[in-house]
Amino acid sequence: MDEEIIFKPIGYIKSPYKDVGNMPKAERESGDIVAEMVINEEYLESMSSMEVGERYMVLFYFHKSKGFEQRVPFRGVGPIKGLFSTHAPNRPNPIGVSTIRIEEINGNVIKFSGVDMLNGTPVLDIKDIL
Repeated sequence: MDEEIIFKPIGYIKSPYKDVGNMPKAERESGDIVAEMVINEEYLESMSSMEVGERYMVLFYFHKSKGFEQRVPFRGVGPIKGLFSTHAPNRPNPIGVSTIRIEEINGNVIKFSGVDMLNGTPVLDIKDIL
């Protein structure tokens, strides 16, 4: 059961956040900041039913993450919690998930609110919130 799993990004995030220090800790803290998700053109057909105003889950790779601790301060400053009860980026498998709201779609570029990802973050998948 220890087989290696390899993912290929479906796109990348273009975000105003260049470092973790000024980035919101969760999408609900991002206010009205808008970012872009540039999806690889080979997946344009997969975007065909996406709609402005709808909410989606974005799964992404914490590409700046290094190592992990099993107990961490909640949101970096709060009480100590077990890692799996947080959204901390340093994880055994550094996969993040955020809920976004689509503001605009132009070809393979999705403008969205709810950004809590660094610029250059690789996108692994997008899922509709049912």
